[in-house]
Amino acid sequence: MAAGPGNLEVTVNGGRVPTAAAAQGAHTYAISFTPRDPRPHTVELRFNGDHVPGSPFVCHVSAPARVIGAGSGEAPDKVSVGDAYTFSVDSPAPPHVEVLGPARRPVPVQVSAEDSGTGENEASKRYTISFVPIDVGDHSIEVRAGAMGGHVEGSPFLVKAYSAARVAVTDIAPGVVGRPVSFTINASHAGAGNLEIIVAVNGRNVPNYVQSEGNARFKVNFKPTEAALHTLSVRFNGHAVPGSPFPCPVSAAPAAADARATGAGLTSAPRGDPAEIQLTGFHTGEPSVYVSGPGGTSIRTRVNSMGDGRYTATYTPEAVGRHAVQVTSGGRHVPGSPFTCNVYDVQRVRVTGLGPGELEGTLEGLNLEESPDEERGVEVGRPVTFSVDAAGAGEGTLELVVSTPSTTVKAEVVAVARGLYDVTFVPISREPHRVSVTFNEQPVPGSPFVCRVNEPHTYVQVGSVATLEFDENLSDVEVVSPNGALVSDVNMEDTGVLTFPASRVGRYVVRGSRGPLAEVEALDASAIKVLSVGDAIAHRPAILTVSTSNAGAGRLSGRVTCAGQTVPHSVRRRGGSRCELVWHPARAAPHRISLYWSGAPVQREPLIVDVTPQHQGQEVSASGLGLYQAQVGKVASFSIDTLGRPAREFDVVVSGPGSRALPVRCYQTKSGLLQAEFTITEVGQSTIEVLHLSKPLSGSPYTCESFDPSKVVISGLPTGNIIAQTMINFTVDTKDAGSGELEVVCEALGERRVRLPVDLRDDGHSHRVRLRPASPAHYRLYITYGGAAVLGSPISLGVLSARSSSSARCAGTGLAAAHVGKEAAFTIHCPDDATPTVQVERLTEGKEDDTDTGLLECRVVAGAPREWLCAYIPLVVGLYEVRISTAAGPLPGSPFSVKVIDTSAIIAVGGWGADGAGRVRAPSKLVLDTSAAGPGTLECLLAGRHQRVETVSGRSVVTLAAPEGMTGEQELELTYNGALVAGAPRRALLASHTADRVTLAGRGLAHAAPHTPAVFTIDGSAAGPGAPEASLTSTDGETVPVALTAAGPGLWRATYTPRRAGDHQLRVLWAGRPVKGCPLTVKVSGGGEAGDASRVVCSGAGLQGGVVGREIRSWIDTRRAGPGELTAHCTGPNKVAYCELYEHGDGTFTLNVKPQEAGRHVLSVQFAGDHVPGSPFVLKVAGAPDPSKVRVYGPGVEPGVLATFQSRFLCDTRGAGAGQLTVRVRGPKGAFRVEMQRENQKDRTILCKFSPTEPGDYRVEVRWAGRHVPGSPFPVMIFDTQEELRRYLQATAA
Repeated sequence: MAAGPGNLEVTVNGGRVPTAAAAQGAHTYAISFTPRDPRPHTVELRFNGDHVPGSPFVCHVSAPARVIGAGSGEAPDKVSVGDAYTFSVDSPAPPHVEVLGPARRPVPVQVSAEDSGTGENEASKRYTISFVPIDVGDHSIEVRAGAMGGHVEGSPFLVKAYSAARVAVTDIAPGVVGRPVSFTINASHAGAGNLEIIVAVNGRNVPNYVQSEGNARFKVNFKPTEAALHTLSVRFNGHAVPGSPFPCPVSAAPAAADARATGAGLTSAPRGDPAEIQLTGFHTGEPSVYVSGPGGTSIRTRVNSMGDGRYTATYTPEAVGRHAVQVTSGGRHVPGSPFTCNVYDVQRVRVTGLGPGELEGTLEGLNLEESPDEERGVEVGRPVTFSVDAAGAGEGTLELVVSTPSTTVKAEVVAVARGLYDVTFVPISREPHRVSVTFNEQPVPGSPFVCRVNEPHTYVQVGSVATLEFDENLSDVEVVSPNGALVSDVNMEDTGVLTFPASRVGRYVVRGSRGPLAEVEALDASAIKVLSVGDAIAHRPAILTVSTSNAGAGRLSGRVTCAGQTVPHSVRRRGGSRCELVWHPARAAPHRISLYWSGAPVQREPLIVDVTPQHQGQEVSASGLGLYQAQVGKVASFSIDTLGRPAREFDVVVSGPGSRALPVRCYQTKSGLLQAEFTITEVGQSTIEVLHLSKPLSGSPYTCESFDPSKVVISGLPTGNIIAQTMINFTVDTKDAGSGELEVVCEALGERRVRLPVDLRDDGHSHRVRLRPASPAHYRLYITYGGAAVLGSPISLGVLSARSSSSARCAGTGLAAAHVGKEAAFTIHCPDDATPTVQVERLTEGKEDDTDTGLLECRVVAGAPREWLCAYIPLVVGLYEVRISTAAGPLPGSPFSVKVIDTSAIIAVGGWGADGAGRVRAPSKLVLDTSAAGPGTLECLLAGRHQRVETVSGRSVVTLAAPEGMTGEQELELTYNGALVAGAPRRALLASHTADRVTLAGRGLAHAAPHTPAVFTIDGSAAGPGAPEASLTSTDGETVPVALTAAGPGLWRATYTPRRAGDHQLRVLWAGRPVKGCPLTVKVSGGGEAGDASRVVCSGAGLQGGVVGREIRSWIDTRRAGPGELTAHCTGPNKVAYCELYEHGDGTFTLNVKPQEAGRHVLSVQFAGDHVPGSPFVLKVAGAPDPSKVRVYGPGVEPGVLATFQSRFLCDTRGAGAGQLTVRVRGPKGAFRVEMQRENQKDRTILCKFSPTEPGDYRVEVRWAGRHVPGSPFPVMIFDTQEELRRYLQATAA
């Protein structure tokens, strides 16, 4: 500022080095230049032509730091674990060196300056760097020029550390001359390197063969030719592996070739019992028998001579498990030796969980104390569940048979864990049921068990009315209560129906003049108490303990679900009044448990039990219902146990239905868990990926099923009042609601809330519900889906007494459904002449108009005596309530829920597609928009048969399919909530050309040979009723007979034999009409009967290889090869690949190969018994690609300064399966060329680099098999100066 106005000039080396000036503020400038040579640079600053004070300045420039020695080349070096790796760096300042091991953990580094000499330029100094690797794997060496400097050219380097000490040589067994000897080498933990294997005997090498078993495991085979000690030398990268050389004794072939060992003692034997071995053919010497137990302990064996080379060996095993049995003669093993004998103990099989009085016999550990509150025996039709624990009994076969004197009973066995089984059977008659349990054909303790069976009782809940049906002629019937007193309020109707109230728990006995007639068990479900829930851990059995004291002689059952899935469970009685519900959770999420006492719900709402992950507190895990289930439009959540790790290390990706990404909110809770929340907006499957450091957690990705309770449709519920003891049937349709748990509870309101047994039967996406109210009362029906109330729930039901004519009641369609603009009516019957009060109100979430109360005018007009006719006209669609009350109070069932619809608001998207006569064609599809029609269900009938209706993108799609055997014009009926859809067509025209649906296949449609049978098939399964006709005509008019044979429903096999060569015309008719494509030209070629395989053409990428889990497809053309059979067979390293040949009917085929494993596969394709050209084909099958396993690191994906920026980075693809690495770099002016290098074709670590030309924002995209790897795309900021980089790093760190 003090220099005044003027011009500032800056030159470096007389202007030979370019400079740049950047204004930093008023009269302040930053001057920069990039030196190109390591020598002093002269900087001259002039102001108005005069040097400023101190000018010219001298800037000493030294050469950039560089690495000298091994490690700086493109090929990575190798170093043994524990040995020092050393290299040098020429640098003007002490370099900053960081070495990262395979797990990205730092490795200690020593940096020392050399005392003698300097670097290659006088301003630099040479430094020696060394480190000692301690882990096997790739080590990344990053060298920077100073602590804050950029990467030295070539940094980072890659050094592969190996360890010969981690090579394991196993399975070395003594050999026999002339027989192959094999041993195993496992170098999977030794790192990268080369194996050297030498088999020698008496100074001579023996040829050996190495077979790779994958993952650096090898099997080595050799065949000895002389009986002597062989040495096995194994070296890894020039280092001897531990134990090398290994001795391998080889003996001569056994002289006693007929020596044999047989008997149960070589295969299977019970613990504690003598096991025998029969030895024969030992004429040249006595046998030696050595037996060792599971822990290697020796077991005493006695060998007795039987004469003539026969012996008997006996030993007594004392431990359960596998025993090794060696049988030798003269030091040589007999054929099959060493043998493996499985020792088991049938006494360790435990049968538990069978209740008192159910079995006759003695069971170890079974509590046989009886209680008066428990029922005696089991009942016909009631499941019986018990457990068999054979986990400690060893290996064997468990057999279980349930039978009666006349037949066998089916038993269902569920494997709970290894050796633990739950067995359930349902008694089918009152005959005694025998349960026989054997293990290795030996009965377990107490088997067979005898089960006494009783006829089922009539159950009734305390507080309700018991109902029994008897002969109408019965008289003098009385009911004895559980305390012995007679029940006074007993009613016997003329129809033979007996009713009486059940007021106390216990057994009621109905007696007539000739003795007892029936028994009724009165139960109290409200007395069931949950004593303990217990810890619930995924993949471990959980126990819920329940007390049934004072609840009566009922039977406890349960229902356990999680996210719409049923969880295996069983109920065990433990004596006294205690029961256990044992359930087996597999998901770490809340589970819903419903308890039932002889069918009646114990609670109105299920018990919710949280299940924790199996290894909680030991490993990072995710848990919560949001991983598996979510309600549409509601926030779903789950938590991640981070074990104290920072939240930034975790990623949560939610892909909704249709693979659309959904926003996820993550935050830390007070308990230290990471909470994830998201909202799904439509029904379907979503995928949730939970990543930690770009790696998926155990169980990820999760599949989350979303559901929408508002799309659950209830139909068939009766309207108005219901008479007691009337069976109520209705349907709940969940096909458009997604996956959830449907729960229905019916509860009587009053002083004592009695819950009724509900029969809920699943019929696909439709559920049938049945219940029978026993006593007159006001009932509430609670229907939930996925734990959320469905539309209209709870539903009120008014139940009246059948013998009471004085009760008020109502009936009519206007109590359930109505149509906009049309009158809805119902009738009310009252016991007196007082006019009832009726209110009809529309239910709205918010008032559209402040003056609108939602009430509708309802006309109430007197009809017959004590009868009133009611009518109202709704004007808007929606849900309404009808409330009715008389002088005695609200009518039973009030308020009634009414659905109001408007069928005129249903719009056919794209029109109805009707013809001039107003008919639609079938088959076809109709798309209807019902969004403005109100709450309801669309149904379609074609010719009296239901048609499929599904919801797609919020619209109803009706699929019209022509019923089998029907043609012409048929009746069509479209209804919405039972009302005909306005403007919809009433007739449909069914296609009559059924022959168009017939398909032909087979080689006989295109080729044949003279005097050789040709075959093709006719498939008319989709064409409806009819039969085929076929004819074949030669060019001179000669007719060739075609024989037709039925091969299945609608499927026919056609065979013909042409007499001469030439073109023939084939005609096929179905129901008298030509099949589409006919007539066909069949080429009948002369010559031999066998085809020419050399003329078969195979093509397609599938002949080269593919990937596991994907079909490998190729095409085969046999049209020029003549007649013959085409076969394909493919084998992998260990498994056979599935081959599927699909014939197109014209001599061409599609071949699909489905490999089950990675590795080299051999595909054999033969025609007429000969290989086709190129067969057998060698296919290279790789593992499925997994981009999440790719790691990318290095300075090239980090911010830097342009002048010193090192663009190198490494892509480690080990473990990522088969795939192609694609790297794309985009900068300020477009894309950049990327160089990729690796040591060899098998190296899975790839070095990448690019050359940026100017500062700016760069994006590095790395894809594996077309998908982004973790972290991609990588943002890379390149700056002009070090100061800009420093400010950027500070800002990002903040």
